[in-house]
Amino acid sequence: MENLTGKLQIILRYSRDGNICCVNQVSIRSSRLRLSSRFFAGKAVDAAPRLTGMLFSLCGAAQSVASARACEQALGQQASPETEQQRDFQIRVETLFEHLLRFSQDWNTALACQLPATTELQALFKLKRDLLQAADPQPVLASIRQWLEMHLLGMPIANWLEYCASGDVSILSNNGQIGNIVSSLRVSGWEKLGDCELHPLPELPSDWWLQRLTSADAEHFMAEPDVDGQACETSALTRQWEHSALRIWRERYGSGLLTRLMARVLDMLEEIMALAAISPHPNLPPQGGKEQEGTSNNGSSLPSPLAGEGSGKGGDAEGIATIPTARGLLAHRVVQQNGIIRAYQIVAPTEWNFHPHGSLQTMLATLKGKDEADLTQQARIFITALDPCVDYQLEIIPDA
Repeated sequence: MENLTGKLQIILRYSRDGNICCVNQVSIRSSRLRLSSRFFAGKAVDAAPRLTGMLFSLCGAAQSVASARACEQALGQQASPETEQQRDFQIRVETLFEHLLRFSQDWNTALACQLPATTELQALFKLKRDLLQAADPQPVLASIRQWLEMHLLGMPIANWLEYCASGDVSILSNNGQIGNIVSSLRVSGWEKLGDCELHPLPELPSDWWLQRLTSADAEHFMAEPDVDGQACETSALTRQWEHSALRIWRERYGSGLLTRLMARVLDMLEEIMALAAISPHPNLPPQGGKEQEGTSNNGSSLPSPLAGEGSGKGGDAEGIATIPTARGLLAHRVVQQNGIIRAYQIVAPTEWNFHPHGSLQTMLATLKGKDEADLTQQARIFITALDPCVDYQLEIIPDA
């Protein structure tokens, strides 16, 4: 299991030009053993969602749901609308809290901002537990919204969106923890840092995924995915790129750090507003509590997949599912015969965003700083902005 997690190895080589250190070589490699297409071979199809949820420490709900949907398609089954609504709810809860935690911890750490008090984070974790166990989630969602407005935004959501759409960086930099991050970027002069040509992952039909995942180079594709030879990005920035409130930031800072920050906030707010419109079906079991089949490793109990909806086990078939997560698009494919898995494939967002020739590589290649410590901090905020689902090791090496 540790090998499946692994880590990213990021190496920057730099040379000195007068008083400036310039990165001249970037290497990004992954040490993790990606899930072999034969890893699940011989196991029952209906075991896959539970196993994938257990295998992956982050985005466990999204992993389980993507698996369930791919398996159902391969078995010729279709989940009920109520089950799909419950799954959508849990994926959005997971995405929302990934954003909340990244803003509360990772961005502050990367920029050397003051971290929130322990009691604030404890309150956040309690709200997540309450939400996953609530029969009626709306009162808990109201409390989460209040926490977000008080600690992260420093103002009501509607007001923040208004200032964002008008590009009022002065007001946004003076309120809440997001304001601290904005202020830190401005003080460092890093608002446009990392601006480079963006290659968003386009919407791709199932046939495209099936063609790539059944090709002779499928194993290489899963490790270093591309579209017609182009490494692409899938992230909050690419999802929110056309958002009207992001336009002014794109015009000022391109795809730089401040635009990425605003896009992630917009993505977070989109999730909490979407959750307010979803109520899990009352006939389904509450989320959380005792583990059961279909339970993801984040402690939330997903509606039991593949249960009571037709056997569909009469032949050799495949299914594929793609799901947006906090870090980007997740894809699962399964091939089954008579209810037994023959092959299983996963393409995670990190493989796109941390491709050896992807967005991070392009951003890192632009780095300049006054010394090695400056290069290190800039590199770490880039990595934080793209948010890998595994640990990383960063090396900064001067040219001989």
